[in-house]
Amino acid sequence: MKQQVRAIRAALVAAAFGCSAETAHAEPKKPEPPVHGDSAKARQQRAAPSPEVERYCADVSATAGAARNARMEKELMELEQLIVRRTAELEAKRAELQAAIDRREAMVKKADERLVAIYARMRPDAAAAQFADMDEEMAAAMLMRLEPKKSSAILNEMEAARAVALTKKVAGLSTLPQSGIKQ
Repeated sequence: MKQQVRAIRAALVAAAFGCSAETAHAEPKKPEPPVHGDSAKARQQRAAPSPEVERYCADVSATAGAARNARMEKELMELEQLIVRRTAELEAKRAELQAAIDRREAMVKKADERLVAIYARMRPDAAAAQFADMDEEMAAAMLMRLEPKKSSAILNEMEAARAVALTKKVAGLSTLPQSGIKQ
């Protein structure tokens, strides 16, 4: 009984060394020099691993392969989650930019061509009085549509605080991109 346990232990140790050499891609063992009086059959038995060793190596390689696959699957899941998160962030930024462009377009549309033509023909002091009471977005849109010479004359006639507020509004609108996202 003790001899069988020793034989199994020896086979497992041999299998462990044999498998680790295979998994580490070590160079194959050099054949041992023949011992005087050694038969070819004895050499072949020493070179060929026992069935227990082969079974152990197969079990270990299957377990190692499963662990490697599980690790790779986990990494892929993490990368997929990162991609989903980044895509959501980009979509939020795109929506934010689209909203800014939509606001700009809506403001510009408020300033109808006909209305712009009316203000373009007014005296600067009379137009400034109208712009002082007008909604800030509407006034900024009108100033953007007027010729620069006419807009500057109107701003010159306005109260300084109102002129600064409208100038900031116009400057903020003119820095938005003109195209790029659906219009």
